[in-house]
Amino acid sequence: MNKIKILVRKEIMDILRDRKTLIMMVVVPVLLYPLIIIGMALIFGRIAQSQEEKVYTVGYSAECEDTVSRLRELYQKEKENDDGEGGLVFVAWQGDRPLQKEAEEMAGNADQPQENDASQKESGELAGDVGQLSFEMFSGEDTPDILLNITEENGAEHIAVVYNSTDQDSEAAMYEAEELLELYCEELLDDRLAEKGLTEDFLHPVTFEAEDQASDSESFGMNIGGSIGMVLVVTILLGVIYPAIDATAGEKERGTLETLLTLPVTNFQMILSKYISVSLFACITAIISLLSLGGSVLFLIFGVAGEILKDMPYIPAVVLAAAVPGLLLTMISTALLVTAVCMCFCVFARSFKEANNYVTPVLLIIMFASMAGMLPIVEFDHVTAMIPFVNVSLMIRQVTAWQFDPSLAGITILVNLGCSLLIVWVLARIYNSENVLFSDGFAGFALFRKRSEIKKGTIPAPGDLLVGITALLLLLLYAGSAASVRFGFWGAMVSQLLIFAVPLFMVWYLKSDVRTLFSLHRPRCGTVMGSILLYLGVYCLMICAGSLFMELLPGSTENLETSFGPVLDQPFPVILLVTAAMPAVGEEILFRGLLFGSLRARVSVTKAILISAAVFAVFHMSLVKLVPTFMLGAVFAFILSESGSLYVTSFLHFLNNAVSMMVSKYPEQAGKILPFLVKEKLEAPELLILLAAGSGLALAGAALLHRNARRVL
Repeated sequence: MNKIKILVRKEIMDILRDRKTLIMMVVVPVLLYPLIIIGMALIFGRIAQSQEEKVYTVGYSAECEDTVSRLRELYQKEKENDDGEGGLVFVAWQGDRPLQKEAEEMAGNADQPQENDASQKESGELAGDVGQLSFEMFSGEDTPDILLNITEENGAEHIAVVYNSTDQDSEAAMYEAEELLELYCEELLDDRLAEKGLTEDFLHPVTFEAEDQASDSESFGMNIGGSIGMVLVVTILLGVIYPAIDATAGEKERGTLETLLTLPVTNFQMILSKYISVSLFACITAIISLLSLGGSVLFLIFGVAGEILKDMPYIPAVVLAAAVPGLLLTMISTALLVTAVCMCFCVFARSFKEANNYVTPVLLIIMFASMAGMLPIVEFDHVTAMIPFVNVSLMIRQVTAWQFDPSLAGITILVNLGCSLLIVWVLARIYNSENVLFSDGFAGFALFRKRSEIKKGTIPAPGDLLVGITALLLLLLYAGSAASVRFGFWGAMVSQLLIFAVPLFMVWYLKSDVRTLFSLHRPRCGTVMGSILLYLGVYCLMICAGSLFMELLPGSTENLETSFGPVLDQPFPVILLVTAAMPAVGEEILFRGLLFGSLRARVSVTKAILISAAVFAVFHMSLVKLVPTFMLGAVFAFILSESGSLYVTSFLHFLNNAVSMMVSKYPEQAGKILPFLVKEKLEAPELLILLAAGSGLALAGAALLHRNARRVL
């Protein structure tokens, strides 16, 4: 423990020597939030005030003076109770020549006919073809902000407000003119109803209104809470980046790492001391950010915007007492998690510049996750509380709405702390490897080297697998999604072709031995029989697991059924081709051939099975099928390791998808043969029977498979 204290003291002194760290940790949170929140509030307030004081000119044709004079009188009546100095000024135009320009002139001559008006009013009504105004008729400073073109259509006045949406003054004048015209319409309507001896109730036999049960404070919190959560998380991340880089890549760049390794301490003690030091600064940044943001918001509410929000109810004391400690613990746990994530990536870099390149994608991913609080459809519940960074943003949104759930806050804190401990354990394992500490940062990425420099028979490294799968996900996100939207069901073929093409390109570029890497060997008869028995047993267990998850997540089941609707409308042979045959080839080459084949050459078979199965499950992006898909990926990887043949797993993959599609396409016929396949809920006896049968078949199949195993190492 004394050694760790000494190392922590040393790391803190090193971090404090870097002024960038102090700026990002203290100066940015203290100054950033007041500048953004209070500064923007003052700027917008000043803009709103200037718009209220601004005078907007309204141009109209002199032939329409009757209507405009009434509009002017109505507008002046409404402005009597308004303290603003600005407003609308009506200017009559004869062709392209203004007859009046000053508001005082028009107010004094409102009841007097203008020049050349007598002959125009003799008809006593508006002509349908009076001169229409447009902005092309004007130039220079005399150009009105908006124009009123008044005509008569079917015995009713039609007033067109011509404005320019790219001009802020013109758009503001349009909104004010619209309000005036609405008052004008109401006045005309009241006059006509009075002539008929009717009241306004005649037009509205039914009245209704929407009553919002949420208080003003709750609405205010829900609107800005998500943004606050994202800003807090990003600020913590910015405060962590520099210390994390300095403690990892900085040691390598300065050449002091070798000296540290000569000290009588273990690598675990060394990385733990670095993590504690960086976490300390991260927690300080989190607390300062929380206090600065809270102070800025309170000053905005009760200071700058005190008059606007004076009716806002006070925060309930119970909510405040519970929320403040919960927020502090949440921000501290988030700081610990952010520190672990940043250091886990920075440890691979050899220089400050390289570490920045590694951390930039992490920043974008965390920022994207923390934006969940800005989406109204994402609710803070027991599921979202288990997603790191998403849970923090949603929790802060809930607290700003004066709603605090201690149980969800506890889940959030425990999840963040648990993820932090897991990543720290991984970081310790990484830091204990000399290949990571002293190798080139891109040594694990053969894909970044020229193909001429790659040796024949190269096995993809973990870095290559990460790049390849990430590139595939991006291709599926853009090309696959675009094809699905454009071609519907047939667009799924594009996704399957991408899954097939990416691993083939990787093994070609890396000059890998395809036969060895993909285990393209003829299977033995005994291994085939054992594999089928093992698969059938695990399939029964998958049904049990799937039934339990459907009970826990019924909403996910409904979404799954909706997504499969367009697929089931196709002919069954076509369904088998796209959803069974193509995945049996492409996904087996990707997950069992490339991923599992590369991992088992570097780690134990058990770890390779678990990692490949986890990636396989996450890749399918179905929460309700996460565990069953993991079980399927694990059993396929185990069968491949024992049988040494990708042909066996491809056949079983085809069989699995074909049965699934057959049950979905023909549920009645399938229910007559195997009723448990179509039941939404299995009873306890049925679950016990499936568990017993599945376990027996799985054990028998594993024994037969092991006896006839042909392992390819």
